[in-house]
Amino acid sequence: MAAGNEAHVKEGRKIRGARRLIAAFARKQDGAAAVEFALVALPFFWLLLVIFETAGVIFTDIALQNGLTETARLIRTGQVQTQNISESKFKELLCKNVASYIKCSNIRVDITKSASLAAITGPDMMTVQDATAQSFQPGGPLEWVLVQARYDWKLTVPGISQLANMGPNSSVRRLVAGAMFRNEPYGG
Repeated sequence: MAAGNEAHVKEGRKIRGARRLIAAFARKQDGAAAVEFALVALPFFWLLLVIFETAGVIFTDIALQNGLTETARLIRTGQVQTQNISESKFKELLCKNVASYIKCSNIRVDITKSASLAAITGPDMMTVQDATAQSFQPGGPLEWVLVQARYDWKLTVPGISQLANMGPNSSVRRLVAGAMFRNEPYGG
């Protein structure tokens, strides 16, 4: 019976010793900041990356719209028509007017014309496929023109699929820019 009691006492000492160790650990403040930072660091850096990715998308959208507006002015003033600027040359000029990090080969441009504002229509740039033929109709004097461009931005930060707009399992954000205007009477 003494041996059983002795084992029971040793067991009690181990438990009390473990409790004292846990209590001492809980009272320690030496590494608290490091532990707290470790708990907060991953969500903090992920949120920071999400902010940078979102800013990149917005900046690219603005750069695409500004570049398209600047380049479409060449159509409106008749320079494209009178200087016989081709579709490929127009796209090259557009690429010079957008931010340098935008991959020019991923920009799709579609230009349609109409004699009246009510009749002008162009493709839906959000759904048009790469295999679909592009239109290049800069129009004549006083014709209505719709210039559209699209660019697919590949999202790189994991877990931000809410920015993607090309389907539920996509990691692509399609950016679309457009300009609609009536050509100036440049020929007369």
